[in-house]
Amino acid sequence: MANDLRKNKHIANISLGVMATGFAATLPFGGAGLSLLHVGFEAGVIGGLADWFAVTALFRHPLRIPIPHTALLPRNRKKMSDGIVRVLEDRLLAKESMIEKLQQIELAKQLLPALRQAAHSAVHSERLPHLLEGALRAIELEKLVPVLSGEIRSAVERIDLEAALRGFLRNAVENGVDERLLDLLLERAEEWASTEGMRRELGNAAMQLVKGLNLGGLMQFAVNAFIGYLDEDRLGTMLQSFILTKIHELKVQGTDRRAVIMKHLHQGLEMLISRLAETGQLDALRDELLASFDLDGEMTRLFESLREKGIAFLHSEDFAAKVWPMLESLLDRLEENQGLVQDAEQWLKGQIAGLIERNHTKIGSFVKENLDRLDNDQLVELIEDKVGQDLQWIRVNGAVCGFLIGLLLRLIEMGFGYN
Repeated sequence: MANDLRKNKHIANISLGVMATGFAATLPFGGAGLSLLHVGFEAGVIGGLADWFAVTALFRHPLRIPIPHTALLPRNRKKMSDGIVRVLEDRLLAKESMIEKLQQIELAKQLLPALRQAAHSAVHSERLPHLLEGALRAIELEKLVPVLSGEIRSAVERIDLEAALRGFLRNAVENGVDERLLDLLLERAEEWASTEGMRRELGNAAMQLVKGLNLGGLMQFAVNAFIGYLDEDRLGTMLQSFILTKIHELKVQGTDRRAVIMKHLHQGLEMLISRLAETGQLDALRDELLASFDLDGEMTRLFESLREKGIAFLHSEDFAAKVWPMLESLLDRLEENQGLVQDAEQWLKGQIAGLIERNHTKIGSFVKENLDRLDNDQLVELIEDKVGQDLQWIRVNGAVCGFLIGLLLRLIEMGFGYN
């Protein structure tokens, strides 16, 4: 641009020099033809000088003489700066026009392919695993764990244990867990009662009980006869058989005896829950469990283990192969969900419109600030660099047009008989 400006200035100076040279060269001659050229060159000199003065007066004082109404741009730079700012804010970059144009752009559809490409490049790059590893290692567990464990303890302390146990009991009844629990107890009781040791213990206990009876008279005689007939082994076998028979009866579904046992079992559990709640033993039990459990230590070990496993996965060959299909599937579902895309579109446009509303005045302030940083010489140089080369052609056109107009006027004078 600067070279073009110097070139055009050179051409303009040459045109003025040609006119001045022609004027001086034809001055001594008085012939009709040379007189005609002399008048043309004279008019060309006048036109060229007038346009040189006009073009120069825009930027500076001609010949550094402070002639009134010259150096127009430096003298009116504030008006010019304010005008540029107003044009930018009110016309070229009016916020209403910017927001209107924004509404015509489909931001989400244009951003989604770029987002997909960026995500693909990031997942398959070597930088992402290192970046994520740095993020994982930057997590300060000594600060994070106490906060999380405190929240967990607070959540556990807010649990209504009585209501939770009663709810558990109701669910157990609805799902038949109580029935299965009773069957399990009966199976264990059956295994216990069918052992040889239990048979001997039953026989021995029963014999000691009978021998300890002191009834007197006929009843004592009958008891002694019964003892003489049975020994501990027979008595234990009889009791064992009786107990196993009753256990077998209780294992049969739908019997009245089983229903009675289940009812008493439910009532007993309900009563136990009520007593534990009333005496505060449930809360005490919960507090003891929390106090005995090293929650902070367990969570620290868990997070450290998860972090090391995560870092190992980040640097494994499976990272990109496993992460990208999941991410790509997520992006596919996002693109297919038109409602979500429209919501994202409106959110983006709302954010950009808000940004324009809040910062629109800063556009003019930014331009004015940059203009104010320039001194007069720099401002003139900037404008001359942009439009000065075209203005120099005004000088060329002034010299040429003055020459032609001078010829025309001289011809008219000669036509009317003027010398």
